[in-house]
Amino acid sequence: MLRKLLSHAAIYGLAAQVPRLAGVLALPVITRYLTTFDYGVAGVVTAYVGALGIMQSLGLSVVMVNSFARYPTRYKWVWRQLHGFTLLWSVVYSVVLGAVLYWAIPEGAVENRWQIILLNVLPAMLFNSTEFLGGMYYQMLQRPFPVALRSFVVGTLVVVLNIYTIAYLRMGYMGWFYANFIGTVVGFLIYSPLIYVKEQMMPIFNFNWQRIKRSLRVSLHVIPHHFSFFLLDTSDRLVMDVLRVPLPRIGFYNIASSFGLYFAAASNAVVQAAGPVYMRLYAKPDDQEAALQARQLTFSLQILYLAVTSLVALWMKEIFFLLIKNEVLQAAYPLAIIILMGYSYKPMYLAVVNQLVYQEKTKALWKISTIAGAGNVVLNFLLIPFYGIEAAAFTTFAALMYMGYAGYLLKEYKQIRQVNYYPWLWLPVNVIALLGVCFLADVSIISKLLITAVLGAISLVLLVKRKISSNTL
Repeated sequence: MLRKLLSHAAIYGLAAQVPRLAGVLALPVITRYLTTFDYGVAGVVTAYVGALGIMQSLGLSVVMVNSFARYPTRYKWVWRQLHGFTLLWSVVYSVVLGAVLYWAIPEGAVENRWQIILLNVLPAMLFNSTEFLGGMYYQMLQRPFPVALRSFVVGTLVVVLNIYTIAYLRMGYMGWFYANFIGTVVGFLIYSPLIYVKEQMMPIFNFNWQRIKRSLRVSLHVIPHHFSFFLLDTSDRLVMDVLRVPLPRIGFYNIASSFGLYFAAASNAVVQAAGPVYMRLYAKPDDQEAALQARQLTFSLQILYLAVTSLVALWMKEIFFLLIKNEVLQAAYPLAIIILMGYSYKPMYLAVVNQLVYQEKTKALWKISTIAGAGNVVLNFLLIPFYGIEAAAFTTFAALMYMGYAGYLLKEYKQIRQVNYYPWLWLPVNVIALLGVCFLADVSIISKLLITAVLGAISLVLLVKRKISSNTL
C-alpha cells in the first residue's frame, strides 16, 4: 500500500518538483536582481490573494470527494452541477478580489496597481474553476499522469518566464505576476480538452438548487478549515503589513517562509496520492485490518516527513548561501529552519481529518484548523511588536503542531476511532527534532555529513520495520 501510494506520489511529485527544483536552482540567477522590497510586495499581494482564494471553491471539494465515493455511477452529474455553480460564483468572487487588491497593494507598487489586479482577477474569473475540476477528477480516479503533465508543463514554463522577466527584462516583482498569469492560462488550455471534450464534463448551469443548498450546508463548514491553511502559511505577511512592519523586513521573512512553503507544495504530491487510499480504508468502518493499515501508513509517512524536514533544515545554512546570491537575504536561514520543521505535522493531521471528512463530521474541523490559524494570527499581533518578525516563525511552528495533533482530542474523532495513533508520543519527537536541528545548524560540514548518514540510516531501518509489520497484518 505504501509502495503504491509513493509511486503515485512520485508521478504527481516528480512532474511538479522537476520544474520546482529548477525554480530553486534559478534562485542564484534571479536573486541578483531582486530586493527585499520585491519580496515584500510579492508576499503582501500573494497573502491577500490567498486569503480570498479560500472562498472561490466554497469548500465544495468535500462534497465532490464524498459523491465520488458514495455514487460511483452518477458522480459526474453531481460534479457538473457544482462546476456550473462555481463558474457563476467566480464572477462575484473576482469582483470582490479586485476591490480588495485595489486597497491592499503596497504604496510602493501603486504604479503597477491595475496590472497586478488584472493578472490576479482574470485567472480567478476564467480559469481556476476548470483547473480545480481537472485536478480533483484525475486525483480521485488515481490517474496521476494528466495532473503530472499539467504540473510539469506549467511549472517549467513559469520558471523560464521568471528568469526571462526578472533576470533579462529586469521587471522585479512584476515578473512573478506575469509568469504566474501565463502559467495559469496554459494550465487551463491543458485541462479544457481533457475535461470538456474527452470526459464530457461540461458545466450544468440549470442546476438543481436543492442539491446546491444541500451541498453548501456540508461544504461551508469546511471554509474556516481551509482558511486556516492561509492563516498558517501566509497570514504572517498580512499581520506585518497591518502592523506597519517595513516592507523590506516583510520581504526578509518572506524568503525564509518560502522554503517551508516549498516543502508544503512538494508534499502535496503525497497528500494527493494518500487521499483516495485513506478514503478506501475508512470506507470499511468495521474492518480492523483496514484501520491498522491506515495507522501503518500514517506512521510510515510521519517517519518520512520527519527525516526529510530534519535533513533539509540541518543543511539550511549551506542551502541559503548556495542559492541566495544576496547577503541580506542569506541571513534569513535560522527562520527558515523553524518554519520548515513545522510542516512535519502533516501525516498525523491527515489521519484524523480524512476520517472526519469521510464520516461528514465537517462541523468539527474548525476546532482543529480554525483555532490553529486564529491562534497564529493572535499570537503574531501580540508578539511581533515586541520580538519582531522572528516571533512569527515560532508562532507558525506552534500552530502547525496544534494542527497536527489537536484532532486526537476531539470527541467527534474519539467516537469513530478504531486504533490508537499514539499522538502524545509523536508530538515530543517533532519538538525534539526542531531543537536538534537548531542546535546543529552551525556545526561543521563534516559533522553534518556524519549526522546525515546516521539519521538516514535510522529512518531507513524504521521504514523497513514498518513495512515488515504491515505485511504481517
